[in-house]
Amino acid sequence: MKVILAGHNIDLESLKENTPLTPETISAAYARISRDPKNVSELRAESRKEVEKARNSNKAIVFGMSHHSVAEHAYFNFDILDISRLALEDLEARRIGSAYTEKSQRYITLDGDYLIPEELSSFDEGKFKKLIGVQNDFYFKSLDKLVEYQYEQNPELAEKAVKAKKKGVSDNVNRAKNTLEGWAKEDARYALSLAIQGQVGVSFNARTLEHAIRNMRYSELSEVRELSKKLYKLGSKTAPSLIILSDPREFKKQFKTELKDDSFRYTKQNLREAVKSIIKERKNTSHPYLNPQTIEEGNAKLFSTNNIDKNIAAALIHNNSDLSFRDSYKLASNMLTPNIYNRGEDFFKQALQYISEFDALPREFEFSGDLKYEIIVSASNFAQLKRHRLMTLLSQDYNPKLGYTIPESIKKTGMGGELIKVLDQSTELYKNFKEKYNKTAEYCLTNAHRRRVLVSVNPRELYHISRLREDGHAQWDIRDTAHNMLQLAKQQAPLTFMLACGKDKFEEVREEVYKD
Repeated sequence: MKVILAGHNIDLESLKENTPLTPETISAAYARISRDPKNVSELRAESRKEVEKARNSNKAIVFGMSHHSVAEHAYFNFDILDISRLALEDLEARRIGSAYTEKSQRYITLDGDYLIPEELSSFDEGKFKKLIGVQNDFYFKSLDKLVEYQYEQNPELAEKAVKAKKKGVSDNVNRAKNTLEGWAKEDARYALSLAIQGQVGVSFNARTLEHAIRNMRYSELSEVRELSKKLYKLGSKTAPSLIILSDPREFKKQFKTELKDDSFRYTKQNLREAVKSIIKERKNTSHPYLNPQTIEEGNAKLFSTNNIDKNIAAALIHNNSDLSFRDSYKLASNMLTPNIYNRGEDFFKQALQYISEFDALPREFEFSGDLKYEIIVSASNFAQLKRHRLMTLLSQDYNPKLGYTIPESIKKTGMGGELIKVLDQSTELYKNFKEKYNKTAEYCLTNAHRRRVLVSVNPRELYHISRLREDGHAQWDIRDTAHNMLQLAKQQAPLTFMLACGKDKFEEVREEVYKD
């Protein structure tokens, strides 16, 4: 993996004055705006001239006074190359103060590069390489057939592609040709492993960068831990006063106290143990279950629940087990119902055991209102769904028991059976590795493999998802999911969602709504 600091923001006056090029002077100056009578330009000038003083100011204000938002004025850009799809999911879990542009498997023909997890033994490494070879062979073998299929299924677009080529239009700007080939590539990739490497341009503000470093330091995957170290090395060298919480030793040196890092280190595992205990206890009782109200459309389920404690407890259970949300909610309902199985207070205490005054609560605590969905999605689908960061998205591990998503084009070209053989072989090695390597086994899985996710989304964000993902130009897998989500939402709130649709259908829908 390569991590390169591509850029960071600076005070432009530093270029004229030949003062140190660091974003710390801006954050230090802006931090003083609220209390210093000088104007902001004067404060910036002082920070540029006395960088060490600016750094000390950052340390005192950001960490001593806990005004962490000041760190958001510093921004960093990173080139990250040769990173696996699985690790990218961990990196891109940050939603606020972040931006990502990723090399797309939909548009780029892949060359088969992949990560070999260092957790594997030499014997299992051989098995893993053999599996990747099978997956990649199918990708390249299927690509030509899928391109041919798209030309046959879209004759008008195919004719445009051919005409453009005859006119001497280069392949790079032949939009029709690229569209048809793109559709083929996006379906062929369903055979590819989550170990396939890609690249991404990442932008983080300093606060988000620090959170990413701290969180990824305790990942189960060595690749993600390595990424954390590299981000810290680059970030702390450029802006040492803003990345202090990422290094327990530096923090103790600066503030003469231990860094409270237990939430990042222990909370996830602690929650899993708490949920495991609750599930075990519940098996030994005979109390009736309480069910959430549910309606379904395709692969999506919409749950109608309005009790905050039950919703959060159910999300905690779901995100730290392999239970469906229905079963998680049943368990949470019983757990929080007096005189049935009154364990709610103890469960919440355990869930928050390692939270300090500096830590945000687990993301499950966002799951208290809005529209709630359980959706079973392919890895390819999830790669697009996770881009919508202004909603709560909680995902279980990939689970071969949920089956595969097979592109219709692959079925119609007669390659469905061959792809299933590849997927079955991938699943077998995953099962073999699961007991030995736990999470690392997921590198064996493909874009066709599925996981369960919980989505809690407000109507405004769901409108945005509909505009983008129900549009005719959207990829079919995510388009189907967005359509199913909107159909369910419209059943619950037909007036709120009367104009929700893909942007290509908006005028048509608007005319229908306002025809009178």
